[in-house]
Parts: sequence; C-alpha cells; structure tokens
Amino acid sequence: MLLDAVVIVLRETLEAGVLIALLLTVRHGLHLSNRWLWSGLGLGLVGAFVLARNLGVVTEWFEYTGQEVVNASMQFGIYVCLLLIGLLVNLPGVRWRRFLEPVLGVCVMLALVREGAEVAVFFFGYMQDEGVFIMALTSGFIGMMIGLSVGVLIYHVVIGLRPLVIRTVQMTLLALVAGGMALQATQSLIQADWLTVSGALWNTGEWLSEQSVAGQVAYAIFGYEASPSATEVVTYLSSVGLFILVAGLGARRRLKARSASGEAFQ
Repeated sequence: MLLDAVVIVLRETLEAGVLIALLLTVRHGLHLSNRWLWSGLGLGLVGAFVLARNLGVVTEWFEYTGQEVVNASMQFGIYVCLLLIGLLVNLPGVRWRRFLEPVLGVCVMLALVREGAEVAVFFFGYMQDEGVFIMALTSGFIGMMIGLSVGVLIYHVVIGLRPLVIRTVQMTLLALVAGGMALQATQSLIQADWLTVSGALWNTGEWLSEQSVAGQVAYAIFGYEASPSATEVVTYLSSVGLFILVAGLGARRRLKARSASGEAFQ
C-alpha cells in the first residue's frame, strides 16, 4: 500500500465530500431536485481532467504561478457560492430557489475541478509503471472511501437533527467551510508570492498534526492550519464573519416576512 496515495486522495476527497454533503443537506431541507448535483459532478470531472492534462501550461501563467492563482480563483469562487447559498437559503418565499440550484451546481463543479485535478495529476505520475500504478489506485481507493464515509456521516448527522436546530448547525458548518476556502485561497496566493506574511502566531502541530486523519478532517471542515500567520487568521475570521452577516441578513428578512404575514392574518 502506498501511504502517499492514501493521504493525498483522502485529503482531496474529504474537502469535496464534506462540502457536497453539506450542500445535499440544503437540498434535503428545501426538497430540491438532484439536477444541479449531476450537472456539477459531470462538468467538474471533465474540468478536472482538462486541468490536469494541461497543468504544465497553466503553471507557466502569471510568471510561473499559474497553478496557485488558478487554485485561489476557484477557492474564492466556492466562497462566493457559499455566501450566495447562505443568503438564498435564508430568504423568505420560494421565488429565490430558482437561483439556488445553479449556485449549488457551480459550487460542486468548482470543488471537483480543483480536488479532482490534484488527484489526477498525482496518479499521472505513476502511469509509467503498471504495477505501481495499480498499487496507487488501490491505495487511493482506500483514501477515497474514508473521505466519502466522513461526508456521508456528516450528511446523516445533520439531517437527523431536530428541525429547530438543523438550520443553525447547517449554517455554522457552511460558515466554517466557507472560511476554510477563503483561507486556502489566501495560502495559495502566499505561495505565489502575491501576498507577504510574517511568522506564525502559534503552532498546534504537536497536539493535532495536519497529516493525521483528524487533522485532515479539521482541514476539510474549517481549513485547519497548525501554524497560521496573522494574515491567514484575519482572512479566516473575516470570511466566517461575512458569511454569518450575509446569512443573518437573509434570516432577518424571513423573520420580518413571517411577522408581517402574521399581522396581516390577525
């Protein structure tokens, strides 16, 4: 078994799996169709293959920082999608739902393009040796099953909650994932030298290693970083705060609409 294949596929599957699981809880709560899911999965897989096959060209963009910039763009794109989801889910009435499914689909597509391309590039490196390639696929399958299992678990835990708390938990987890996406985008720009940072504010690697399964789960859910810089901490907190603000504005409008309808009924 190739441990690298298990870890890499686990990390990428966890990120996409947790995100898609939370989006599926949105679909479940609003009784939406699954068309956005299949469209997002299909386009995402095609986009991941195209990006992986052309990664050498992409890397040369922006003075050889193309991969980092493209990754950051997709991560910021996912963050914007999550902001819109947080708003649309909480707005009153059903007229907003026709905008929700396309946003959900784009979110899935971007997640699969990014994570799928990383996995494809990794496996392309083993294709020269058939025996090692098969071993890598087998090891990667183990990592994928672990990642998908975490996503399935999160989905069933969330939809199994009481109706009074499910929306709060759902929005909290989406806020954490959104903050993690903005944080990862910032890290990509730091790697590209588009942003400069000072030293780490702290280091929790001794208590929770980024390479452990628990660390990978924490990274997938809220972008866990063992030794973050001030720039990363500010980005994460402000991104989570903006999500909460946007979702709260939608919820406030919903409460006002309910209050108005109640007064009209009286």
